[in-house]
Amino acid sequence: MASSDRAAKRRRGIIYLVVLGAASLVAVGGLIALQPFGGPLDWFIRAAALLGTWFIFLAVVSSNYMREMFMAFGRPFIRVHHTVSVAGLVLVTLHPLAVAIRSSQLSVFVPVVSSLGAFLRLGGRPALYLIGLAALAGLLRTRYRKRWRIVHFLNYVGFLLATAHGVMIGTDFVSPVTSGIAILLAVLVIAVFARKRIQRYRLTHRKK
Repeated sequence: MASSDRAAKRRRGIIYLVVLGAASLVAVGGLIALQPFGGPLDWFIRAAALLGTWFIFLAVVSSNYMREMFMAFGRPFIRVHHTVSVAGLVLVTLHPLAVAIRSSQLSVFVPVVSSLGAFLRLGGRPALYLIGLAALAGLLRTRYRKRWRIVHFLNYVGFLLATAHGVMIGTDFVSPVTSGIAILLAVLVIAVFARKRIQRYRLTHRKK
């Protein structure tokens, strides 16, 4: 009976992922259709950025709800988390790669530190490396049981930098509605981080 319930939850979890993925594609496709400038490569660049940032957001926020994720998907949280994280990392990597192909310049991978404003406007560049390091730390978590979490927290910083980059120069964030949604997601990420730290602090002092 328990095995059949687990299998049912896994099937339901797959349906959730498919529906979420389809809804994300429809939303991004609709957003791009509202401003259909450029050609297919431009559309791909925009779609990769939007979907990649969205999946990174889901990966970051879901880490605060491991029990609920297991109950919904019927499988270890880490598998679902890794699926979403890898999808986000691949997409945010394809974004600058496509930009480099369009511009024939590899400088799009080099962070700019000439000023704070320039650093934030092009925050997607350092965000790519931070998110990559965070993903690597997750893969090496069994080897570095205590320290990997510190590096994994770079996901939060990477997401915030990517958000700043999108809001400041992203073509799909010129509308107050879309930029407002992006800022709201960033606030939620900060809230999730703060909640986790408070919970861990209380748990540590309760044990003492």
